[in-house]
Amino acid sequence: MKKVGKHTVTVKFKGNYRGIKKMYLVIHPKGTSLSKVTPTEKGFDLKWKKQAKEISGYEVAYSTSNKFTSKSTKVVTAGKGKTSTSVTGLKAKKKYYVRIRTYKKVKGKKYYSDWSKAKSVKTKK
Repeated sequence: MKKVGKHTVTVKFKGNYRGIKKMYLVIHPKGTSLSKVTPTEKGFDLKWKKQAKEISGYEVAYSTSNKFTSKSTKVVTAGKGKTSTSVTGLKAKKKYYVRIRTYKKVKGKKYYSDWSKAKSVKTKK
């Protein structure tokens, strides 16, 4: 199985053994990484490596905390065909940490890749 989503694996016993065991296997999409983070006035521009197969889009998280605590983190989504985005409306001369992951929507449920390594950027005046 190669497709992203939750799959069922059934093991059937043979011979002197009886029974059936059902197990579930979850396959997550392949991740991506940030290739460039450029500061702009009260924001920043992002570019990442395109992940063409088995994804529905990207999620970009940015935070003032390098631990990405929930109250200091915002998430922006980008469509499947995108390889860049801009974030604006932030505080000037402030350091932000940025990371990205891919997701795939299967039957109404989202499956996520792991987050990329975080990169830092300091916004301009």
